[in-house]
Amino acid sequence: MKNILKPTLGMQVATAATSSLLLAASPPAWAQSTAGTCEIALGYAAVALSPVGTPAAVPGLTLLGVGVLGVLFAAIAWRGRQKSGLNRLMSVTLMASGAVLSVAGSDSLLNVVRAAGPYEFTSSTGGSISDAQVPYADPAPVLTVTNTSGGRIKITSNGNASETGTCTVNAELAPGASCTTQAFACTPPPPVIQQIEVQSLPAQDCDYGTVIGSYDMGGINSVTAYLPLLVTPPTFDVSSVTVTSAYTRNATQAIFGPGGSIPNANDLITGTLSVTATAPTGYGFGVSLADSFTWGLPYTCGTIAVKPQLPEEP
Repeated sequence: MKNILKPTLGMQVATAATSSLLLAASPPAWAQSTAGTCEIALGYAAVALSPVGTPAAVPGLTLLGVGVLGVLFAAIAWRGRQKSGLNRLMSVTLMASGAVLSVAGSDSLLNVVRAAGPYEFTSSTGGSISDAQVPYADPAPVLTVTNTSGGRIKITSNGNASETGTCTVNAELAPGASCTTQAFACTPPPPVIQQIEVQSLPAQDCDYGTVIGSYDMGGINSVTAYLPLLVTPPTFDVSSVTVTSAYTRNATQAIFGPGGSIPNANDLITGTLSVTATAPTGYGFGVSLADSFTWGLPYTCGTIAVKPQLPEEP
């Protein structure tokens, strides 16, 4: 036969206080980030209860049990026939002592609140927890996972093969207990790129002391091609930009026509001087923040000589 204890005013107050603590312990929403992410992935299952008849250890009386007894005695005293001020004071004292002892116990609600985190094992039949949007950190963040399923659970899988926390495979958690897991597969956020400003443009000229091609077949034309030069490199608001140059000729082989003429003489002395600027780490060119930028400078470096023609003899 069971004795049912009806709630009294003191018990209602204690229940309200406990509900407030549980609300305060509710976990926040999962944080998400687009700057860079890590992952967590845990699987868990319910732990089967011991078969009926299997001997089990008898727990001793803890501080929590003492607190419960205190509340029971207070309720009995409150309902007592004698209404003296001493009895009421004793009842209030016992209820307060029970509340303090229950919170101070080793398996207390206060300890669960301290261990609570943003992730929870919520299903009483098992399941999984995964989040691929854990905000990036270096080293990888360590996160707390709390068992709110109401039953005992066991960790069955962990995506982090090098787990440094306590959420290891086969670890068991009692209701309200917590474990920690270190995030994995962390991808750093993209670096912040600053745009480079061009302060002056490049300029080219010809080195008439360096011949890169000479063409003369004894006909009416002779062509001499000279080396194109970058005489004024571009300048930038960042001093560590690297600048290189290279030229491409429109033609490198002469075409000889009738009488020793060279029809492609102009192509032999013209071309494009390419000037390429390469940005240092953390910088880029233009709106697209490209790693490099190239100017194409057309050039003409050379001479075309036309030999005088002797009059034909009558």
